[in-house]
Amino acid sequence: MRKKFLVLTTIFVIILAAVLFYNGYRLTPLDAAKANPYVEENSVPLEEVNLGWGKVYLFSIGKEFRTVMVLRDGFLWRAPYSAYFNQTSSDKINIVGSMNYYNKKDQVTVLFVETSDPNIAFVEIGPSNDRINKEIKVGTPIIFSWNKVIQTNELKPIALSKEGIPLYEYRYPKNKKVTDQIISNGPKWYPVNEN
Repeated sequence: MRKKFLVLTTIFVIILAAVLFYNGYRLTPLDAAKANPYVEENSVPLEEVNLGWGKVYLFSIGKEFRTVMVLRDGFLWRAPYSAYFNQTSSDKINIVGSMNYYNKKDQVTVLFVETSDPNIAFVEIGPSNDRINKEIKVGTPIIFSWNKVIQTNELKPIALSKEGIPLYEYRYPKNKKVTDQIISNGPKWYPVNEN
């Protein structure tokens, strides 16, 4: 009788572990992020934001980027959300990753910004009462995060020179009729003095 109980318990534990593994649950947050179906095998983790209750990772997949939200679930981790931010281009500055997440008790907004322009020294982002200004280096993503959800139109990102002069702003084109095409392409970085 005892032997039968041990066999059944072992079978149950193996089946439970297989189901959890199949559904993306892992023992570490990075393993859970890599188990997200949109994170390819050759993806390289570049940056990480530790929230205590979860983590946000930025992965490089060749010349593309993927942002992955990882949540703690008991002693396990899972990564149910990922985002591909289609802003990698020949532009001199790009938002290469972003994540807005909230549930009943936790919230976060995260942005990853990268530049190829050595004239850009700082990036400033955030709502008027909670702006963050950070130094940026060419080819190295920087992280902006808030413990609350912030709508994109409230962030008003700007890129600044060493002297603090605004060089680029993240927005929709000025002096153009807003169309479905412009909206679906989203805002982008424009030189401050350009339409």
